[in-house]
Amino acid sequence: MHYLKKLKLTTAGFGLVATLSATGVAAETLNYAIGFPPGGAATDGIKEFNELLSAEGDVKLKVFELSLLNLKETAPGVRDGLADAGYVITAYYPAEFSEINLPAEMSMLTNIGTPPKSSGAVMAGVITEYAMLHCLDCQAQFKRENQVFLGAMGTSEYVSLCTSPIRAAEDLKGKKMRSSIAAMGRWAESFGGTKVSLPANDIYEAMSQGVVDCAMISAPELGNLQLFDVTKYITLNAPGGSFSGVGALNVNLDTWHDMSAEDRARLIAMAPYNTSYVTVNYSDNAATDLEKATEMGVEIIEAPQALRDATEAFVTQDIELIKTNFANDYGLQNVDEKVEIIIALIEKWKGLTDGIYNDKDALAQVYAAEIFSKVAPDTYYMD
Repeated sequence: MHYLKKLKLTTAGFGLVATLSATGVAAETLNYAIGFPPGGAATDGIKEFNELLSAEGDVKLKVFELSLLNLKETAPGVRDGLADAGYVITAYYPAEFSEINLPAEMSMLTNIGTPPKSSGAVMAGVITEYAMLHCLDCQAQFKRENQVFLGAMGTSEYVSLCTSPIRAAEDLKGKKMRSSIAAMGRWAESFGGTKVSLPANDIYEAMSQGVVDCAMISAPELGNLQLFDVTKYITLNAPGGSFSGVGALNVNLDTWHDMSAEDRARLIAMAPYNTSYVTVNYSDNAATDLEKATEMGVEIIEAPQALRDATEAFVTQDIELIKTNFANDYGLQNVDEKVEIIIALIEKWKGLTDGIYNDKDALAQVYAAEIFSKVAPDTYYMD
């Protein structure tokens, strides 16, 4: 047996448990919280990853879908040990995770120039590489939040799910637009809309009660968050980009330190499959959910070229405001240099993901070769 960790005392009564397997080797079980209900792109991806993880070694997850922590509770829950690991949405905590939120804020840049086959696959690579290999400030913030970052993910392209149609830029005027990314909120405001910030778990009620007119979000959230019933119109390529401000496998730092070097190495080696599985599921589920929405009578609208051109102009100009905001509001240092790194990574990952964006294993292997293989389990988050 590698070791036996004491059961953590938490308000939920859960924690990391080492159980004796039939072979006499300790099987390490991490209680994993994800604030989505069962049956969506993220939860299915986590389950697929966990099946692979369990089959290949002694570490596995016990996945709690919405039942332990909701999406907004997961970051403090992992920090405080209410879960050993979780699906942490960093955008909900802009000050605590400002360093990694910088590249997440820049996802609309993926559609400048030659658009990628999958913005999600690109941004999952960008943020994972940036946080794990280039951004010690990102790691310092995660440590302050008592967490270890083991990879991001990327949704399919962001669209507008609405109760009234957006057929032209003029239709955005007066619309109350739910935004999870500040840049996308500014995009809506640039056309006369109003940005509304609220957690993803609250979108259904907000749309049903008229608190918001549209949710800027990825199409698979139609199923993940049961938004089919409240969505009447979907406008594609508005605003575009991907939501990737997520620690898809954040581990409690105390748990990480208590694990054996072998188990840490196992998680690092397998984590790229988690990033890939969730990301590709979002891409696949986008097509499926858009088709289902059409069958349910939801009108699918292609954003007109004039709106797409205006969006590209906005994104190009907004990068300077992103720099200013992160420097002034959150005190980020060397923002110009950080933005240059991120822009270069976007171009790099456009090339690396082209042709394999929807191949889960091939994509995972590229993430592994370019990022995870360069991380040492004896030193990563161990100082």
